[in-house]
Amino acid sequence: MTKTSVDGSTTRLFLKAGVAIAPWFLVLSLLQALIRPGFNLTKHELSLLLVGPFGWVQTINFLVSGLLGIAFAVGLRRLLHSGKAGIWGPALVGAFGFLFLIAGICHPDPQLGFPVGAPEGVPTLQSLPSNIHSIAFSALALAIVAAACVFVCKFAADQDRAWAIFSSVCAIAIIAFVGTGGALMPSSNGGLALLGAAIAITGWVSVTALHLLREGHTSATARIQSLNELRDPKTPRNIER
Repeated sequence: MTKTSVDGSTTRLFLKAGVAIAPWFLVLSLLQALIRPGFNLTKHELSLLLVGPFGWVQTINFLVSGLLGIAFAVGLRRLLHSGKAGIWGPALVGAFGFLFLIAGICHPDPQLGFPVGAPEGVPTLQSLPSNIHSIAFSALALAIVAAACVFVCKFAADQDRAWAIFSSVCAIAIIAFVGTGGALMPSSNGGLALLGAAIAITGWVSVTALHLLREGHTSATARIQSLNELRDPKTPRNIER
């Protein structure tokens, strides 16, 4: 009994890591965007905050977000190991977390006038770390799109139509935002689209984690109440007359 209680508490802690991803990443990124000289949300992607004198702050942001994603994947595996989405859901979310770490370690090149003094425009030839960063970001976006599709199937099978629609909309939004942002970035207009992508990606993770956390808590509470009623001889029971 003690072991089950500890396992349940640990699983909830891992799921809470998923809930924390969007608030942590977005709030810290937007605060930097507001105070760092020369940064323009309509022009620059949040990844550019990785470069410059205070780039270490965004590096920490990426690394913590990646670790939170991996922890959430562990929580998903513990929660869903014997059910739908129990394999691909945790695997894809774990890949998202790992790729977030890679994207935080490999920084993009200075561009579009940021940091102050950087060349205007996007360099034709990118450095190896910058290319790795771009690939990691695209891959983590695809990982979450795939994870959302896996959960669309899970929610549909559970007859949870609203959450199936939510995951579908997020998957479509991520593809649209990433594609639009990538196309507009060379013309210095892709910042807001890529911000939308970041919100959709991390938002899906956090909102889904919160839903699963509440759903798991409700199910666990119902099971405990049911067991207590069976064990307590004083519990009133309906008697046919």
